Amino acid sequence: METKIDALINKMEQSRAKLNTALEKIAPQAEIYPSWKLKQVLDHISGWDELVITSLRAYLHGEIPERRVKNIDQYNAGSVSARKALTLEQSRQAFDTSRQEVIHILRELPAAMLAQKYKAPWGGQCTISSIVRIFVSHEQEHAKQIEEILNISPANH
Repeated sequence: METKIDALINKMEQSRAKLNTALEKIAPQAEIYPSWKLKQVLDHISGWDELVITSLRAYLHGEIPERRVKNIDQYNAGSVSARKALTLEQSRQAFDTSRQEVIHILRELPAAMLAQKYKAPWGGQCTISSIVRIFVSHEQEHAKQIEEILNISPANH
């Protein structure tokens, strides 16, 4: 029988698979967002995964994570900038590794923690289940935007 944690992890894996399918189709030098190419999108997602890793570890140890996101645009820019020196291959490895770590920590959590309210690192309150839903939606949104770019690119006409 699938546990609630298993169901959440399955949703994360499905959204990541959808995002990976879109990312595999786009050229590394294609502009996805203003000033963001493939590498920057990978770095952006890794930054959010790393924030969640830090938060989940804090929750697991009964600690409150510091609020690290006061302005989402600034956090995104800082996260991408902090990874500027990485090669595309290193960014891809960090993208894959950080997600594996999120899933590993989710598997360590007692099921009772999923619905408890915690202080979110971006302000306000959240549950672990809501964090996963946000991340699934976030990746699906990026996948959709990339697919839309691919469908309107000159190579497809």
